[in-house]
Order: sequence, then structure tokens, then C-alpha cells
Amino acid sequence: MLKILIDPDTFFREHDDVNIFIAVLLVVISAILGIVMLYANLDIIESTMIKQLQQTLPAEQARLMFEAMKYNLLLSPLISSFVGWVIIAGLIHAVSSVFGGVGDFVKTLKLTAFGYIPSIVLFPVSFSIVRMTHELMNTPIMIVSISSTIWQFIILTFGIKNWRRLDTTKAAASVAIPLVILTGLGIIGRLLRPT
Repeated sequence: MLKILIDPDTFFREHDDVNIFIAVLLVVISAILGIVMLYANLDIIESTMIKQLQQTLPAEQARLMFEAMKYNLLLSPLISSFVGWVIIAGLIHAVSSVFGGVGDFVKTLKLTAFGYIPSIVLFPVSFSIVRMTHELMNTPIMIVSISSTIWQFIILTFGIKNWRRLDTTKAAASVAIPLVILTGLGIIGRLLRPT
């Protein structure tokens, strides 16, 4: 399994398929780590959210609103990990099909789960940075996030290349296009969010 971290091309060439249990396990581990990150830093999140809520609500109502939202917030990584997994797999499958990729969606879904490995491996780094800086978003976290995305891109490109039988350029485009679309939608969402 270590091979996927350092040589994903060989890993996907040697393993033409995996059990769906492995894919689900990777997504579950990612979700659990997301919950751990939120729970361990609930004080930071609470402070930030209450400040934002106090722009439109009295202080006591802002605190009550946060308390009502807290448990939904803690469960959000579980839901978003699985929903995100299906969405990115669907987009990658669709784009790689346009480029002539072969194989069914379930196989694409399985290989897409391997894209969670970089964030799992880099979790201790992210967690340590947040605990030291008491900030959920800062330059070191952005560097880790960008590194994780690049690593994810590499893993998924070689997965698509080998499992969907595409050349490296088409495989890279099959991964890059969905990542650009999702990143663009995320940026637009942040820009449209009221401050």
C-alpha cells in the first residue's frame, strides 16, 4: 500500500481493481479525521461563528444559534466526504469517458477514494499547525492544502491512466477539469457569501 504514496503509476498498474470496502474505508477515515479536526478546534470555530452571527443577532441569540448548529457542524465531514467522493468520481468518470476511457463508474468510484490518501497522510501536519496557530486558515495551512491537492491530482491521474486505459495527458485532463470546476465553484461560493 505504501507504493501508492510514492509510485502510484506502478500501484495502479499492478492492482487492476480493489475491493469496494477499501475505498469506503479510506473515505470513512477521512471523514473521521475531519470530525476530529472540528471537535478539537471547536473553541476556535465557536469564537469565529459567534462573531459572524453577532453581526445580525444579539450575543445570547448568537450563542444559542451556535449551540443548535454545533452537532450538525460536527457531522458535516461525514456527509461531505461521501457526497464529495461521489461528485468528484462522477465528474472524473464523465470527463474520462469523453476522452475514451473504458470501464464502469464503480471502478472509477473505487479509484477516486485513493484521492483521500494525501489528506489522511498530511492530517497530523494540518492538525499541529491549527493547534499551534489557533487559526483554521493561514498560510501554512494553505501550503499543506495545495500540497495535498497536487498529490491527489498525481494519484488520481495515474489511477485514471491505468484503470480507464487512457494516455497520461488525457488522464491528467480527466482529473484537472473536475478539480478546476470544483475549485472555481468553491471560490465563487466564498465570494458570494455575505460577510
